[in-house]
Amino acid sequence: MRRIAIILTVLSLTVCATASFSQGIAKPRDDLKVEDHTFRDVAGDLRCPTCTGLSVLDSDASFSIQIKNEVKEQLAAGKSKDEILNFFTDRYGPWILRVPPKEGVHVFAWIIPIAVLILGPIIIWLTVWSRRRRVRTDELVTRTVDDVVTEMHEKLEQLRGKDAGAKR
Repeated sequence: MRRIAIILTVLSLTVCATASFSQGIAKPRDDLKVEDHTFRDVAGDLRCPTCTGLSVLDSDASFSIQIKNEVKEQLAAGKSKDEILNFFTDRYGPWILRVPPKEGVHVFAWIIPIAVLILGPIIIWLTVWSRRRRVRTDELVTRTVDDVVTEMHEKLEQLRGKDAGAKR
């Protein structure tokens, strides 16, 4: 029985690994007859307007196919990658680009995450360090165990006195 379970486990892992490997292999697509490196580069830099997280190159949505056809036409007209990306940015705005531009206001999209990664731990450390310095250790060191036990007994007597008064 144990051998059968091991064999079935190995077999299922093999099937899963084969299936995931075959999904990673690039399949030829009918709509990509242009085998130009520039086409793939431009289409990979443009975001699919209807899909989440996919480039125009990876998407089969009808809007993405229209954008791919426009990219093909502009490449056939002799336009460069930057000219084509500027055309789509002017038409749809900077959100069409998968990577934000590194100029103007968009620089903050690059600077803020890096600043948070660098300054965040420093700010947390400084906050913890400053709070540690504010803790007063003088009182803790001068009190003895006997003083603490005596204080606890006094508090208990006070609480017992309040409980007795409340029951009356």
